[in-house]
Amino acid sequence: MDSTVKGREATSPNPVWLVAACCAVYFASYLTRKGYDASILAICESTGLARKAAGLASTAAVALYGSGQFATGFLADRFDPRKMIAVALMITAACNAVMPFAAGAACIPAMVGLWAVNGFAQAMFWPPLVKIVAANLPAKAYKSAVFYVSVSANVAIVAVFFLVSGCIRFAGWRSSFAVVSCLAVAMAAAWCASIRRLAPSTGTAEASLPGGTAGRGAGASGEAVPLGKLVAAAGLAPVMAAIACQGILRDGIEVWAPSIVRDQYGLDASGSVFSVSLLPVFGVLSMGAARALRRALGDEIEAAGALFAIGSACAAVLFATGGGTLAFGLPVLAVLSACMHGANLMLIGELPGRFARYGRVGAVSGVLNAFTYVGAAVSIYGFAALHERFDGWRPVFAVWIAVLAAGIAMLACAWRRWRRFAK
Repeated sequence: MDSTVKGREATSPNPVWLVAACCAVYFASYLTRKGYDASILAICESTGLARKAAGLASTAAVALYGSGQFATGFLADRFDPRKMIAVALMITAACNAVMPFAAGAACIPAMVGLWAVNGFAQAMFWPPLVKIVAANLPAKAYKSAVFYVSVSANVAIVAVFFLVSGCIRFAGWRSSFAVVSCLAVAMAAAWCASIRRLAPSTGTAEASLPGGTAGRGAGASGEAVPLGKLVAAAGLAPVMAAIACQGILRDGIEVWAPSIVRDQYGLDASGSVFSVSLLPVFGVLSMGAARALRRALGDEIEAAGALFAIGSACAAVLFATGGGTLAFGLPVLAVLSACMHGANLMLIGELPGRFARYGRVGAVSGVLNAFTYVGAAVSIYGFAALHERFDGWRPVFAVWIAVLAAGIAMLACAWRRWRRFAK
């Protein structure tokens, strides 16, 4: 073991404390990111905004989030990721505090601009967190840590749906933004008070690319392997396309599930938001299922492919039945959503850990995560436009089937080269 790694282990914090701190931060980030999406139906009903117009703010947020991943991924490999997270918490708290005024006035340019800023702030969470975890924990513990951090995101989505549903019923949708803004400020204060316990996020020891190309971690030489070489060696190009397909489904379903439930089954705004809290509950369960699949099948790509296949069966059922009854259609929708969350854990959570030895964890996680939100930006606006064009959700279900089939094809293209790289 080289001296860089020894020094890092000597100053590393308690792993349980580290994982708990990262989970708390990511939980707070999801509260401040998903509140608007959960409130869209109520905002439209109270202000008269069309769903497609209200969806522009979410589209802008995911577009800035996705493009911001490229920048923040590289920055996390070069600057202190602990301070990046603290800044992100304060920016997102401010955006959530102001959003009720812009949305309440139905001022679309202000809503879009403000939530775009929030989207970029949200891009400052995942790559720095992954960098911190990879720098402070060994490879096996890294996978467990990423699992728990990903679970915290799904728990946050459950909390968002319950929070927004309760606020709509008892205090109005605006109050939910005030609550999450205060929580973000409190989290920022707690993070700033505790980040000194974290070890500096230096790189790791030397590594070699397949084929003998030398690669050195940032901590070993101050110089990381060029990202383009890693993308080519690992065969990540088709994986990025599959990740975009996953983003189309995961975020598109999350944003429009309350509207689907409202239109298909006739629930009111509060009831629709409350009922779709089933989706992230299934998402939490899918995390364990995804890890079991990865252990059984051998690697992240195969596990993600299996989850895409299960999701495509669910989409086909929804298309064939038109959604059926609430008791039938909602669980099928939840399983489909859960499959995409499990695929996200494999492709965005666990897969970047393989690049720790090359000093590129932050950059790889940022680039891959960016493609999730390329897909999300398309789906949030596109699904609403498709629904309005055909006055129904069945054409949207048909698009889901096609997107899942494309994802399976892309993962199949990537599998052989990835397996060589992973070995």
